[in-house]
Amino acid sequence: MYILIALALVLLTLFLINAKFFDGLRTRKARSFEFFISVISTFTGFFIALSLNTILSDINQKKNLVKVLDATNLSLENSEMKTQGMYLNAAKKGADISEIIQYAPLEIPKLYSNMETNTLVSDYFLSNAFQAYILCNDNLQTFVKSANATNAPAEKKIQILQKYLAHLDLAKQINTLEIKRLNGDISQSDEDQELQKLTQQIKNN
Repeated sequence: MYILIALALVLLTLFLINAKFFDGLRTRKARSFEFFISVISTFTGFFIALSLNTILSDINQKKNLVKVLDATNLSLENSEMKTQGMYLNAAKKGADISEIIQYAPLEIPKLYSNMETNTLVSDYFLSNAFQAYILCNDNLQTFVKSANATNAPAEKKIQILQKYLAHLDLAKQINTLEIKRLNGDISQSDEDQELQKLTQQIKNN
């Protein structure tokens, strides 16, 4: 937006300086004409500076979002290890999964669940990626509620935990796609294709 205004002002300045229509004005009112041109030049510089600041701000914000997503993926990986080690592996060895969950209830990583209200996510996430995130997060919330329910049988809890574990990986894949796009490693169209596949997996699990 700002760069377009700056370009328009540059073209206006060139027109005023070179158009024969203004030859008389440039001769009779030389000082006023030069002052008017200098005012336009000042505004041109101002809008160029605003444009550069906007571009640099966007770059920095995207870098900050990549840091948030990297940290969130680490949190998701920790939750994956905890789910596999504390719950599923223990259940395979004969431990009572209901007792384990009662002692240590299942939780969604806070960094992940808080992404919904993160301004960087709302401003720079692709709409398709954000929709996939919401769908995945909603499913995770449902799995947590079901796994922590006291009246669910052990076999059901194990099935829920397996789905929960699969969704943690899907959540990480969504974030990773966004990181690759923000870093310029993949195009938006490539990401959209991958997101469609992930969204289908989320719906099917």
